[in-house]
Amino acid sequence: MSRQRTDEQRKQQIREAATRCFVRRGYAQTRLLDIAREAGLSKGGVYFHYKAKHELFHDILENLSKSLQERWSFDPAAEQPADRTLGRLVKAHLRTMQDHPNEVRLHNLLVAMAVQDLAFRQKLEKVTHIMRDLYAGIIEQGMKDGVFLPGDPNTLAVSVLAYINGLGAYTVLDGEGLLPVSPEAAAEQVLRMLKVHATASAIEFAAAPPTGKQPN
Repeated sequence: MSRQRTDEQRKQQIREAATRCFVRRGYAQTRLLDIAREAGLSKGGVYFHYKAKHELFHDILENLSKSLQERWSFDPAAEQPADRTLGRLVKAHLRTMQDHPNEVRLHNLLVAMAVQDLAFRQKLEKVTHIMRDLYAGIIEQGMKDGVFLPGDPNTLAVSVLAYINGLGAYTVLDGEGLLPVSPEAAAEQVLRMLKVHATASAIEFAAAPPTGKQPN
């Protein structure tokens, strides 16, 4: 095993431990010593890779951005109706939130920190734009096909994301990290908001994840 690979594995170990500490204790209350204990390392073992807490936190956010890009980087199938693709995407998105609760908690922490720090706000914008652009592309195609009501795709994508992130925020209130509504019901609500004729149930559209790379 190469030294570079070993170092990256150790950094991943530290990032995972730090994420647990940040979402449990908050950014301000977390020390490098807390992270080292959580990771089962000495403080020097953490300091070797990260000289300061903010450097580690920024690296966590950068890896979150990369993970989102890899997870959701797919081109919607041209032969599938946009409403079907969107319904499946909403369901997959919410399932991922439920399966990765620490990502949701980290996002919520980032939202709180973005109010006070420009650097964190820029990180939040980067993460948000990844998903906004994906949703906007599908919505725009649906408008061209006459499936969705006319409007600004970016504005509508932000509205959809606000709804989804709001549902995700509710997972912190549930001991098991469950959503307040089923992904199928949420997908149906999104489609009712966008479709020209909102009579068909979105449950059939959300029956399977989108075509392309899927969440692990």
